[in-house]
Amino acid sequence: MSITRLSYRSRINFSTMTLSFDEEIERILSRSRTNNAKAGLSGALLLAGNTFLQMIEGPEPAVLEALDRISADPRHGDFAVIDQRTDTARLMPADPLFFCDASDACDSVLSSLYIPIAHSPELVRYDDLVSVMIFSATRVARRHMRNRALSA
Repeated sequence: MSITRLSYRSRINFSTMTLSFDEEIERILSRSRTNNAKAGLSGALLLAGNTFLQMIEGPEPAVLEALDRISADPRHGDFAVIDQRTDTARLMPADPLFFCDASDACDSVLSSLYIPIAHSPELVRYDDLVSVMIFSATRVARRHMRNRALSA
């Protein structure tokens, strides 16, 4: 079975936000995760400074519908598709929307990956984005597993 994987970049349009920044992000994540689960989508969202970088994967019609919805959202400005491709397997199969905020990265390895992205998001390419997102998801999952083991 083939899936479509699409990556985009956009800048946050703060003037359209009606809630605090953190509340807006939580609202975006909650709605996106619900929509993605219903549509059979998975992916990752990275917030780097005032830039969103996202990878969405799943059935092509659902990916394109999500892209239309996201690109029409007034909270996104300077919207640009980084890459779109077909693949045979998902990179983020278990997560309707993994999220990481680069400013919250207390992990020095993650911080070293995020700094260049936050400073020059227009230079981010597909391979960079996928590598950072998969590495981030792996680091976060390992940290959660370690914390659960310590609390048990």
